Amino acid sequence: MIMIIGDLFYKIKEDFKSLRKYPDVESEGSFFSVNYDKYWKKRGRSNVEPILSDWQKKRVDIILGELEENSEILDVGCGEGAVLKYFKDKIGSKGIGVDISEKILEKAKINGVQTIKMDVTDTNKIKSLPEVDYVIGFEILEHMPNPESVVSELAKKTRKAMFFSVPNTGYYAHRLRLLFGKFPLQWASHPGEHLRFWTVSDIRWWLKELGFNLVFLKLYEGLPLLNKIFPSLFSQGIIIKISKD
Repeated sequence: MIMIIGDLFYKIKEDFKSLRKYPDVESEGSFFSVNYDKYWKKRGRSNVEPILSDWQKKRVDIILGELEENSEILDVGCGEGAVLKYFKDKIGSKGIGVDISEKILEKAKINGVQTIKMDVTDTNKIKSLPEVDYVIGFEILEHMPNPESVVSELAKKTRKAMFFSVPNTGYYAHRLRLLFGKFPLQWASHPGEHLRFWTVSDIRWWLKELGFNLVFLKLYEGLPLLNKIFPSLFSQGIIIKISKD
């Protein structure tokens, strides 16, 4: 309990530090457009061996029990393939990674991940993707101008269900930034990274309007203890499982 309380106060301290800050932006004209090669570099994805971050580990463990042995998985926004490698090691799944960054896909290939370079915001291209048991997309929908169309098209490629995660814009630190006159800070290398935003209430409404069955919605990360009592306010991430039925 003492350790949990210590983690709680450390997290609060870090959140309050971020209330007035902005991430550093590289010079040489990079401020004029989002560059996902630089995005991955800024996020520290430079290791040859794919390693799950703490956030990624929490996400994959949430859905691990939902997957069957030898499932076929399509990971949209796969990065260097750490998630697919984890599932392969745990349940012997067969994975395909999709991403827009050629450089990050090169790392995924080195790690034995079958890859497809694609900008899925062009929904016509989604039609060429293979059909699989599950589609997953961690932290991708917020980067898209048309997530409604993307999710609807990806749904046609899954036999069973889809899993997605998005930041919780209802997190208390984002609300406090608004009180300080600043928009919620959810970007790493460029303010144009995130184009769409959801709270827990928003995403429930959004999925209902799209006609999807929300199998579960779970929240994770954020302030220890408080994220169990008031999850919508004190959890930083939302993960959902949806089906077409």
